Amino acid sequence: MSEPNLTAYAGWIAAAVVAGAAFFWAGSRKRLGRAALWTVLLAIPLGLIGARMLYVGVRIRWFLEIGMENALWPAGEEHFYWGDAQGFGLWGAAAGVALAALIAGKSTERKAGEILDALAPAAALTIALCRFGEFLIGEGVGAYVENEALAFFPVAVSDEWSDKYAVFMLEGLTALIILALVCTYGKRYTGGNRARFFLILYSSAQVLLESLRKDNYLSWQFLRVSQLIAVLVLAGMMAAAELRRGKAEGAGLRKGRIIPVCWGLFLAAVGCCVWLEFAIDKSATVSVELAHALELICCVALGVTSSKVILPAAAEGKNRA
Repeated sequence: MSEPNLTAYAGWIAAAVVAGAAFFWAGSRKRLGRAALWTVLLAIPLGLIGARMLYVGVRIRWFLEIGMENALWPAGEEHFYWGDAQGFGLWGAAAGVALAALIAGKSTERKAGEILDALAPAAALTIALCRFGEFLIGEGVGAYVENEALAFFPVAVSDEWSDKYAVFMLEGLTALIILALVCTYGKRYTGGNRARFFLILYSSAQVLLESLRKDNYLSWQFLRVSQLIAVLVLAGMMAAAELRRGKAEGAGLRKGRIIPVCWGLFLAAVGCCVWLEFAIDKSATVSVELAHALELICCVALGVTSSKVILPAAAEGKNRA
């Protein structure tokens, strides 16, 4: 792995965004018409703004120290290196893109859920490409590789000092798997549920994948921001489903005893993930490998339980976003 190349990485990210936008445009322009055009035109700037706002918001105390004029982009060479003043947050970009879909839908009298459903595959593709590009800046790496038999790409990346697991490759491959699932199984969902299906898959996976990273990840105190937001997204969608469930038709959502059971298991899985994160960082009684294996089980539980609450019982459910 060579020295971080910010110029090449910026070009890679730009190409990934263009590829995602083109993928969305090709698949939705005939169906969405002007809404597709407005979504593309708004999503790129709003996604960029949202990504930057999240990064600056998380590290606001540091930006207050170096001067808020660096919040837009670092002004001095002393802050011109990756990991300090130049970062972005992926969840902020997602919020910006979602806002673009809402605005485009409102402006063209299209349902936001319809636009968000069309955006889901493009989002998975863009995330995959962006993750692969982390190779250029030395980010997205995990623990040191102790077994020399595993010290090869794409399992690991090397620098002049050590070999580290290439978590960014695992994240990129996971995003491609999610893309395949959204484009196949996810087709049965409409009215915003395809987008919810994508978010369930991505959020559940991200809890574990973020835990594997040993790089310049965003954090509040001991909490990893990406993990926290992923859980909040799942819980928020579950709470919103409860509100929809109360309507006359119930939006095709499941009812009965299964719902409180799912909530209980979901909260138990969240609590287990929190304990495992402490165990990974602080405990010597639980091996890291065992902790991550248990966390994988918890992430599957997060995805299954949240999907039972969020998604309609019938594949053809068409509840609105």
